[in-house]
Amino acid sequence: MFITMTTPTLSPFHQKIFAHAKSAKRNRFSSFSIFKFRIPHLEFPNQIPPFRLYPDSVGALREQSAFTLVELLAVITIIGILAGLTLGAAGAVRRHGASSTAKAEVAALQAACDRYYADYNSYPTTTNSMPDPSSSSDVNPSPGSTYGTAGKALFNSLFGTNQYNLPPSTKRYFEPKPAMVSSATQADPYFIDPWGYAYGYNSNGTNAPLIWSTAGTTKGETNKWITSWPKL
Repeated sequence: MFITMTTPTLSPFHQKIFAHAKSAKRNRFSSFSIFKFRIPHLEFPNQIPPFRLYPDSVGALREQSAFTLVELLAVITIIGILAGLTLGAAGAVRRHGASSTAKAEVAALQAACDRYYADYNSYPTTTNSMPDPSSSSDVNPSPGSTYGTAGKALFNSLFGTNQYNLPPSTKRYFEPKPAMVSSATQADPYFIDPWGYAYGYNSNGTNAPLIWSTAGTTKGETNKWITSWPKL
């Protein structure tokens, strides 16, 4: 017994519907393939093509986002300029602060000498003459120069003893901070300025004392000195 399967014959009305559906399905896939692979700017020259991340485009995007050597050098140069300006301003602030401190300490030493004079009718005396600005050895405020010798005599007279960590044996006219003394444990220290150099001192006991700081200079630049007398 054989069973024969035949395709049912559609009516003319159903044939039209089926043909229309097949045509619509074919057009849908055709338009999808065209949309996927077509190049829009070739079809429409005035239209800007949309950006797509194809492999070549990814490499181009990565290359465009990198910095060039010229840009890096420009950034480094700008950072260096800004750092220089910042360090220069910080250095100027430190120098100004040190100068202000030295002026205050010179005034305090002068006031202490006046109190000493009020009791003894004489200023702390030194036998050293004023340094010669033309001599580099005289203007260098090192411990072994006239600065150190005069500074030790001034310290002993105003502090009441020859060592910072010892109690005074006579009246104390000046109470310095540890940073203002060359040594807190050794004998015969001297007063130092904010730059670490010995303060200059000169007096014959009768005339008002001359007290000054070389403001960190060691080459006789007297115009930069911070002094107890008015500079012309």
